[in-house]
Amino acid sequence: MSSNYINMDEGLLETRRLLDNDLNRARGGFGELTAYLAASSGKGVRTQVLLNAAMDEAGKVPKDAARAAAAVELLHMATLVHDDVIDDADIRRGKTTLHKKFGNKNAILCGDYLLSLSMTSLAGLEMQKTNSVGTHAFLAQRMAKVIAAICKGEFSQHLNAGNVDLQVFAYLRVIAGKTAALFYFSALMGGLIGGESEASILALGSFGRQLGMVFQIIDDCKDYEWSETAAQKPVGNDLKNGVVTLPLILAINKVPALREQALEVIKDNAAVAPVLAAVRAADGPGMARQMAQRYENVALKTLVDIAPNKRGALISLLRSVL
Repeated sequence: MSSNYINMDEGLLETRRLLDNDLNRARGGFGELTAYLAASSGKGVRTQVLLNAAMDEAGKVPKDAARAAAAVELLHMATLVHDDVIDDADIRRGKTTLHKKFGNKNAILCGDYLLSLSMTSLAGLEMQKTNSVGTHAFLAQRMAKVIAAICKGEFSQHLNAGNVDLQVFAYLRVIAGKTAALFYFSALMGGLIGGESEASILALGSFGRQLGMVFQIIDDCKDYEWSETAAQKPVGNDLKNGVVTLPLILAINKVPALREQALEVIKDNAAVAPVLAAVRAADGPGMARQMAQRYENVALKTLVDIAPNKRGALISLLRSVL
C-alpha cells in the first residue's frame, strides 16, 4: 500500500490536524477568533461522508481526502458563524457563539475569512484524474454552486420566517440548499479523490444529497424531542426565532389549532414549552422521521453499483444519522 494512503482513523485524525492547523495559524488579526472556533468541534459528519466515499477496497483513503475534508469543514464552519449572527444565537455546541463573544462585525468577517481558507485548501489538492470531473475547474464550479445553494436556502428560510403556513415542499427546498448541498459536495469530492468512475462520482454525490436531507430533518426533530443538555443548545429556539420546520408543519396539518399557538410564540413571545409538547403529542417528530426514511430509501438506491465495502460504510453512516 502506498504511503499516500492511510486508514480511516488516521484520516479522521489528519483532517482534525489540518483543520486545527488552519484555524490556529490564522493571519490578519483573526487568530483569537479562529482559535476559539478550533476549541469547539462538531461530530464531523461531512468529514466521515467524504472519507468513506474516498475509501478503496482495502479500507484505506488517500491522504488528499483529509485535506479535502478539512476544506469542507472550514466551509461548514463559515456558514455556521454567519447563521448564528443571522439567528442571533447564543449557544453553539455548548459554547457561547462567536458573535456573542467577539461582536457581529468580527464574526461576519471571520466567516468570510474561513470561506477563503476553504477555497485555498481545495486549490491545493493534487488532482489525479484527468477526465471531465477530475479538474480544479470542475471542483471550483461545483463549490461555487454549493455556496450559492446554501445562500439561497438560508435566504428562503429568512423570507419564510414566522410563516406558519409554510408547506412541506417549500421546507424541503430550503433544506436542500442550506444543508444537503454541502453533503452532496462532500460525497462527490470523496468519490473523485478516491478515483471512482464519473458515473460513480455522480452517484455518490446523489447519495450525499439524500443523506443531507435526512440529517437536517432529524436535526429539526431534535428541537422538539431533546433536552437542552442533549442538544447542547437551547431547545425551542427554531420556533422562537420563527423558523418553521417539518415537525411543526406536519403537526399543524394534523392539528390545525396548533397554528395559532405557534403564532403566539413567534409574535407575542408566549411560552414555547406547551407548543413543543403539543407538537410531540401530534406526533410531528414521528411523522417527520418517516419522511426522513423515504430519503433513506432513495439514498440506498444510489449505492447499488458502488463497491461493497464503501457501500456498507456509507449505509452505516446513513443509519447512524437516522
